[in-house]
Amino acid sequence: LFFAVASLYVFHTNRQTLLSVEIAQSSQIAFAAQLAFERARSSLEHGAHNPAEETVEDSRARLVELREDLKPLYESRPGAFLQDMTGVRDPIRRYDGILEGMIRRSFDLGADGTEAGHELHSWLGTIAPLGQTLKIILDASAERSQRMLEDEHTSAFRAALLPFALLFLSGTTLIAVLIAESRRNRRRLEEVEAARGDVARMEENLLAVIEAAPTAMTVIDPQDNSISFINAAAGMMINPSPDHADWQKLTVTALQVARAGEGNWSNVKLTFTRGNGDVIALRGSLCRVLWEGRPQLLLVLLDTTRMRDADLQLLQAAKLATLGEMATAIAHELNQPLAVIRMAVANAHRLLAGGGERSIIAAKLDRVTTQVDRAKRIIDQVRRYGRMPSETGETFSLRQAIELAAGFVAEQYRSFGIRLAIQLDIPADLTVSGEQAIFEQVIVNLLVNARDAFDMQAPQRVRSVWLRARPDGERAIIEVEDDAGGISPDVMARLFEPFSSSKTSAKGTGLGLALARSVVRDMHGQITAENVRNGACFTLLLPVAMPRRVREAA
Repeated sequence: LFFAVASLYVFHTNRQTLLSVEIAQSSQIAFAAQLAFERARSSLEHGAHNPAEETVEDSRARLVELREDLKPLYESRPGAFLQDMTGVRDPIRRYDGILEGMIRRSFDLGADGTEAGHELHSWLGTIAPLGQTLKIILDASAERSQRMLEDEHTSAFRAALLPFALLFLSGTTLIAVLIAESRRNRRRLEEVEAARGDVARMEENLLAVIEAAPTAMTVIDPQDNSISFINAAAGMMINPSPDHADWQKLTVTALQVARAGEGNWSNVKLTFTRGNGDVIALRGSLCRVLWEGRPQLLLVLLDTTRMRDADLQLLQAAKLATLGEMATAIAHELNQPLAVIRMAVANAHRLLAGGGERSIIAAKLDRVTTQVDRAKRIIDQVRRYGRMPSETGETFSLRQAIELAAGFVAEQYRSFGIRLAIQLDIPADLTVSGEQAIFEQVIVNLLVNARDAFDMQAPQRVRSVWLRARPDGERAIIEVEDDAGGISPDVMARLFEPFSSSKTSAKGTGLGLALARSVVRDMHGQITAENVRNGACFTLLLPVAMPRRVREAA
């Protein structure tokens, strides 16, 4: 609007200026022509009364000047403007030829003063009408100039009135808009202030809730892993001071566990040793939050030591129950080396009594030593399997753990007439994170379940169980498959629920698969079951642990 008003005002001003210049130029042309006419007329009168060569030359010069001053009246734009204004057109142009003839005739005037006087006097009569025409043009030009001056004042006032009116209107509108915008901004500011107040109250309420929560909550600065905040429960669990060394150790451990979990920060599980030597089991989650306007990490932890102890007790009970079931097979396996030892000792005594060769007796003793080592391995395996699991996890060789678990039930499988086919397509240095003894118990439970599944099937000539393991990118896949007929749909639907079992109460508690799922989840893995071909297949998916040098670099 301001631009339009300014453009209109400039246009009108320029138009008035051009018109004023044109009128001024036309007035100057008319005045110059009238002045030249008066000079020419005066010179002719003087020459007519005093004819002489000098007066004739002066008259000629004045006629030339008059002719030149008449040309702008009909050749220029201001002259055309004057002709349009007065209606006088042809008479002015006609005098150009008349004056040219007078100028030429003046050269023919001789020394005869009488003839020259009469000629100059006749020229006065010839140009007299031109003088009247020029006077009309000059008067009209003066009148037009006066009228244009008056009109210019009037139009200037009117022209200025519109821009100023528009300027006033636009200014008023702008002020109204600014006032409305100011009010709207004030309302927005009030809304923002109210929202800030609500946020502040919500933060206070949230802080009070976090402070009173029975779960340990800790805010960690990711820049230097320092503790920004701990609630009362966290202070009771570790130490009331966030600057205590235990907090730094716990923070580093939790971050390492979260990063090792392939981005699964919602399931952080770790064991932590307090400064006084107590070992506690912790489970929780780690997430990114905005705390006091800065990006921080919120660590939420729950003390699961009692639950962990209960799980370990259940696992231990399951292991002892398995040992009880295998007692007959273990006794049979021990009887074999003992029988060999007894026979070798009897032969040695006989050779000694008969004076046998020392080399033969030494061979018998070597056989005794071999069988003692065999019995020792069986006893060590039973003792290792029956040992209470530790509370701390570590990385271990997956292949070795599977081989130990399979070796523990191999003799029992032979006594039951079950073929155990083992196919381990994994290197010995492939490791996973967890507690090895507990993981071995999971494999043993799956193999024992496969063995027991044949009890509910009709006898068949060949009964087989397949134990397979293979790498799959950053995961390892372990499969335990049997051909015992599969799992019924109603049992499959609640297979991993506690106290769910298809066995009799004498053969199982229904906790084996539930504990297996818990153990596998703690290792950030998955366990599933499905019916395949003539039996069932349990599949474990476990993330492969990074080598130690890679973890330290990370």
